[in-house]
Order: sequence, then C-alpha cells, then structure tokens
Amino acid sequence: MLDPTSLYQYEPHIDPRTLRPKAMVLTLGAFIDAGHVQRQIDAHLLEILPNHVVARFDADQLLDYRGNRPPIMFDRDHFADYERPEITLHHVLDADGVPFLLLNGPEPALQWERMAAAVVHLADTFDVEQVISLQGVPMAVPHTRPVSMTRHASNVDLIPGNQPVFGSMRMGASLPALISVRLTEAGLNSVGLAAHVPPYLAEADYPDAAMALIDSLGLHAGLNLPTGALEDKAKKIAGQIEQAVAQDTDLQEMVANLEERHDQVVQALGEAPDLDEDLPTPDELGAAAEAFLQSLGEDQD
Repeated sequence: MLDPTSLYQYEPHIDPRTLRPKAMVLTLGAFIDAGHVQRQIDAHLLEILPNHVVARFDADQLLDYRGNRPPIMFDRDHFADYERPEITLHHVLDADGVPFLLLNGPEPALQWERMAAAVVHLADTFDVEQVISLQGVPMAVPHTRPVSMTRHASNVDLIPGNQPVFGSMRMGASLPALISVRLTEAGLNSVGLAAHVPPYLAEADYPDAAMALIDSLGLHAGLNLPTGALEDKAKKIAGQIEQAVAQDTDLQEMVANLEERHDQVVQALGEAPDLDEDLPTPDELGAAAEAFLQSLGEDQD
C-alpha cells in the first residue's frame, strides 16, 4: 500500500502540532444518506460555528468520476462552473470554544484501505478521544415518533444504554464501516451513529434526523452544538409532511401501519425485532416519496 499520509495535504498555514481537537467527526458519504442528514449536518455546523480547513485530500486518487459525475454548466457556447468534489478536514469550535475535527465529502470509490489508514493516522496524530461517524438510514419508522438510532462502537462502554435491535447480518461494506474496523484494530475509540429515517422521506431533507444526530454527537463527544436553525427548518418541513399525508390516503395508511409497528417494538421490552420486516415494497416507497417530493415542490412554487 502506498503511503496513506500522501493522500492529504495540510493547508500552508497549518501546524498540526498546535491543534488539540477533542474528537473527529466523519460525514463521509456512505452508500446512502437517507434524509440528506450528512449534507444538513455539514451545512449547519460549518455555518454556525467558527471553522477553517486543516487539510484537503487528493480526490483524483479516491473518486470514480464516471460512477458519480460532478456537475458542470454548459452556457450557450462554452462549459463553466465545474464543481470539483472535495474531501476536506475542518477544524471547528463548538459553542464553548472546544475544538473538534470534521471530515466530510463524498465516499471514496477507490483505495479504501489507504484512506482508512489515513484516517487512523490523523486520529492518532491529533490524539482525539474518539472518531464518530454520522449518517441516516431508511428504516420502517414513522415521522410521527421520536427519531431512533442504531449505534455501534469499538467498545460497548462508549455507547452506554444501547439497545440493539439487530442480530448479526452480512451486508455490503461502506468506507465508514471499514474505518471503524481499522480504528478498532489500532486501539482507537470509534463510534457510529445512524439515524432511522422514514422510508418515504429518504430522498428528502429530514432535519429531525439531522438534529437527533447532532444532539447525540454532543452527548457522546462532550460538545455544545446548537441546533436552533435546524429546529426552525424542521417545523417548516413538519407542516409540509402533514399536508402531504393529509392529501394522500395511501401515505396515510403507510404511516398508520408504521406507527402501529413502531409502538409494538417499543412495547416489546427487551426483545430485538427485525425492523426490516413488513417494510413497504420498493414501488410503495417510490410512490410515497414521489408524492411527498411533489408536494414540497408545489409548496415552494
């Protein structure tokens, strides 16, 4: 494997020896970002908190542009405004001035082991207390109930009170999952938080899930992370959701079924039900998502 530290370059004014971040947060895109939670978390934290770029990764070595083509503008007779994808390490201060790192950008398609080794090296170099990954996953849950989460960690002591709802399963890997494995092997603390997003909202902004992840991040990392702007957005989206549900009997039935199943799970008291059981079919999810997204477009016109 090539030197993982050559994958990134510190900004000219940065001396890594002077930085003492408390934690490293990962919002690297995984195979899905249900509810657009990673995008919302990035935008929110980098807008409301003081921050600057520490290092940039060489995206040309990590991304498959043909698999996920970056946008470019064709303007009458020429091309312009190419949006170069970036994988960036930010230094951020929470509301109390406590520093942490945020690594964000698209999930690399290439050189996973080298990228994972680079993250391990950065975590070790900065001596962070833990590396915490955040994402949203579609789950058979309704928007009318509090946001639930799946948690995992290199040590169960890092996620006290966790109540797993899944047993063992074989699944396709993501880069954040591999990073978690490599951090654990290196003896470093790793935590993963995945917010459950209603399936009919997986392709829409769902700020409730983003807020839940930020709140959970604050608790796990000991950071003060305000969510006021997201709360305002969540109230607006909630109104749009209720309007969409009120106008669609199929969506009403789906939400009612998900509510019943969710409440049964909550009352199961220690059991570990399979939350994928009785998940609506892809056609049902697609129709519900399309109806909801269309209603959003109508509201914004």
